[in-house]
Amino acid sequence: TISEKAQEASYLVAELVAQKMKSHTIAESLIIPSCKIIVSTVIGKEAESEIDKVPVSNNTISRRVDNMSQHEDVLSEILKNTNFALQADESIDIISKAQLLAFIQFEKMENYCCCKELPETTEGQDIFNILSSYLEPYGLSWSQCIGICTDGAPSMIGSIKGFVTLVKEKNPDVIMTHCFLYREVLVSKTIGVLDAAVNMVNFIKQRPLKSRMFAKLCENMVTLLLHIHVRWLSRGKVLTRVFELQEELLLFFKDNKAIFSDFPEDTKWLLKQAYLADIYQHLNTLNTTMQGPKENILTSTDKLLAFKNKLKVWKIHLSSEMFPLLLQFQSQTDYKEVIPLITSHLESLTEKLDQYIPSLSSEMYDWVRNSFVEFSQNLLSLQEEQLTELQCDRTLKIKFNEVPLDVFWISIRREYPVISAKAVNILLQFSTSYLCEQALSCLTNIKSKERNYLLS
Repeated sequence: TISEKAQEASYLVAELVAQKMKSHTIAESLIIPSCKIIVSTVIGKEAESEIDKVPVSNNTISRRVDNMSQHEDVLSEILKNTNFALQADESIDIISKAQLLAFIQFEKMENYCCCKELPETTEGQDIFNILSSYLEPYGLSWSQCIGICTDGAPSMIGSIKGFVTLVKEKNPDVIMTHCFLYREVLVSKTIGVLDAAVNMVNFIKQRPLKSRMFAKLCENMVTLLLHIHVRWLSRGKVLTRVFELQEELLLFFKDNKAIFSDFPEDTKWLLKQAYLADIYQHLNTLNTTMQGPKENILTSTDKLLAFKNKLKVWKIHLSSEMFPLLLQFQSQTDYKEVIPLITSHLESLTEKLDQYIPSLSSEMYDWVRNSFVEFSQNLLSLQEEQLTELQCDRTLKIKFNEVPLDVFWISIRREYPVISAKAVNILLQFSTSYLCEQALSCLTNIKSKERNYLLS
């Protein structure tokens, strides 16, 4: 039999592996051998045998992680009568399997929901059925879902059989948010530069990895990805790197007789690339500000509206410092021939951005962010009555300035249940599917080629 101490150590190792998002095989292949080396060196050989008593096989670690997640039953009893918001995304993993990831947000916590392998078809009905089969055993229904944040894929938002459409059949009041994180489609479709730049890097990558060129292109890329934890942000960095290394790239491609050898000499192509790299930098900055525990759908809406207004300003001032790479290159050449293209692209981007701005009017909910200054005429009589009473409570006014917004509204649930519930339902909404993107990146890391089977 396994001793209690060995059992405890096994669970602690499993918890560490899960927290660090590593493959379950790492405990047996690295952690235990490392522990044995340390123990035998510091304490002595006789103590090394104790390490062998700790069960840490691949399957054991997997079971330990599953066991530690069994608190779901307790949570479901507490949360089954409360509203929740959902974010969902599907993506292809390292072995070309479609994976569905979902996160649920309740009033008092943010919870991982599930990671399920999708069948051969990845239609809205498949996604709806999988999530329904997960929610129902825990006493959760679609009538409690107040918001869904997802990408713009047809399987998610299709008007006939999309996942969101099927949810709306169960709950017409659910708010749908189109995640802004997938903006590379929005940005690069009308300017064919991004794909060419990525293909250039891939071409170099296929050559000897020790090449100085590849090292330069990839400099700081790992740091960027580890910092942001999402897969697509590196593309904007690639554009900047390719632009900065245009002379080296030209020599490299000519030496290798690559099909890209004309691009670094094409002034018009370089101007478009400089502009697109600048736009990506602005979008990456915006994206970073839309992440984090204090972000909500109201603050994200404000930032998207502000960015939309900036686009209108930039269209007038193309030669401003807001486009540093373009400004740097246009000083060396005549950029007038690309002005119509850039202006058209900024106009198109302004129009497309409307798809990503949540349908709710943030002005209507200013009272949520500052209930002691703002008032709304779009409240029901009882809501208006409770808000009026709340605004006269000076004790709560002091508290409002001392605690986070969500904590404040939840804390007054007993005194002002109607207006509190309305505010919480707004703050509960996900503004991006960032958690799903982060989890998919982690899944790629965990589900390595050596361990390409992962229990769903």
